[in-house]
Amino acid sequence: MSRHFDRMRYHIADDPDAGGRPRPPGAFTGIAPGLESVAPRFTSNEAAARFYLDHKLAEEPETAGFRAALATESPARVPDLTLRSSRQTPASGTTLVRFDQTHAQIPIFGSDVLVELDQSRELVAMDARLAEVSGAPDVPTLDAPAAVAAVAAATGTAIEGAGSMPPALTYYLDDAGTWHLAWHLHGLAAVLPEARPGPGHTGHGMEDPSPRELYPRVDYLVDAQDGAILFYFGVTPTVDVPTKLRGVDENGVHVDRIWGDKLGSGFALRDRLRNIVTFDLALGDLAENPQLTDPVQVNDPDLGEKFKAAVSAHANATKVFDFYRGVLSRDSVDDQGMALTSVINCIFSPHGPGPEWKNAAWFDNRMWYGQMRNPAGVLVSTARFLDVIGHELTHGVIDTSSGLVYRNQSGALNESFADILGITISNWYEAETPENVAGWNWELGRGWRPTGAGLRSLSDPVAFGQPAHMRDFVHTTADNGGVHINSGIPNKAAHLLFTATTAQGTPVLDARDWVVLLYLAMVRLSRLALFTDVPVALRDVAKVYLAGSPKQLDPVLAAIESAYSAVGIE
Repeated sequence: MSRHFDRMRYHIADDPDAGGRPRPPGAFTGIAPGLESVAPRFTSNEAAARFYLDHKLAEEPETAGFRAALATESPARVPDLTLRSSRQTPASGTTLVRFDQTHAQIPIFGSDVLVELDQSRELVAMDARLAEVSGAPDVPTLDAPAAVAAVAAATGTAIEGAGSMPPALTYYLDDAGTWHLAWHLHGLAAVLPEARPGPGHTGHGMEDPSPRELYPRVDYLVDAQDGAILFYFGVTPTVDVPTKLRGVDENGVHVDRIWGDKLGSGFALRDRLRNIVTFDLALGDLAENPQLTDPVQVNDPDLGEKFKAAVSAHANATKVFDFYRGVLSRDSVDDQGMALTSVINCIFSPHGPGPEWKNAAWFDNRMWYGQMRNPAGVLVSTARFLDVIGHELTHGVIDTSSGLVYRNQSGALNESFADILGITISNWYEAETPENVAGWNWELGRGWRPTGAGLRSLSDPVAFGQPAHMRDFVHTTADNGGVHINSGIPNKAAHLLFTATTAQGTPVLDARDWVVLLYLAMVRLSRLALFTDVPVALRDVAKVYLAGSPKQLDPVLAAIESAYSAVGIE
């Protein structure tokens, strides 16, 4: 679908007139240097972004998409673009302003405009996917309940309500290039037969099903004229002073830096500084929509060995939070301080009566942990797998940033970035030399399977049944278009980045710099990004991130080119 959109990209590093420096507004209005006082001044990031969009789109060759975005008597307002978000990215010192394109005040699905500004609201970069709607009605024939009924009939599911958000009209461009007016239905608990997992299949490779699979949340685009299902994709996935606690985790490690809340003579696993809280479901059933009341409570600041699952969940959530904040300058999952809620000792009755449930899942904005038996037959919590927790929480990060649609290549990228961040976070705390990848463990969830093997590998996807090159890309309708299969291709490219060396055999970048670049690229991607968009985004962020180290830039750009070419992403 996105191939039918017109594309416009701009970056100061590619602009000979910019000299690699942000472009001030006067540069677009012909104001001579030294007369900046008469240049436009902006009251908001949105106003600045619209100003630059107006001028850059007007410079582009005449195309339908760009013409549509400027189709008005007052093009300076760029009225067919509506603000989606404006967020600072401290790691790069810039602000990302996102817009959606509309037609007749109805959003166009798949459109995306990103404008990057520096701290003075000068232009750094721009990436736009725009289209001109034609041949589609502005008024629906079917109402939203009829669209929900069409999904219910196609899936054989009784659907209560209209989804997680109110239905909204949108324009959708199909693969044949035909426009449709469609109802966008959000988060329906219904799956088409061809999209259901086969016998024994669990999406992330964990042994037992997740509630995301048995209680799915799927977005549908339904033709507002005839009720045909056009497209679908999965969705999921004043400060109090904390008290320092300690205890033994599921790996037998003495953890001496977890934080809780003082309650009279006892303590609770609620870190109000980081907004992290841990509950114990006591082998309660996740399928019964349990109500969480009080977090885990203890009498002593030393939890000893009686609360291993709680210590693992609380400590690992803290590590993920601290990594995102300390390394990537992100404030929790949504970058706005969202609570990290962990629930241990869960069972899931659609799988079986328990006590085993071999899964850990990000579901309804919480982490739910089951348990499995170790070789000695003892139940241990899945909360012990830091990399799996990092993976699952990264799905939440993606949901609240780029919003990569969980289907086909964009869905595989969603899975891939979750793997990359999960494995990085685990090694950050568990490898002997975190920023030197020579000693890293590249497997996700090593020890999860009875054989001791993991779930996937960045270094060797083929060993875990995934392709490592585009020539082996799997075309399928199952697994949301193969999101857990084809993620092996960008995973392998990421491994090649982390391990890239110069001609002298030294690392091109250390792990911290590579993960910052990958994260900044991830949050810039459009919802329907393709594999080929990742190296483009990486090059763009590298040109800004390394602007003060020009000698490093060329080897980094070469490493990006080499890594993605090696897996057939060109």
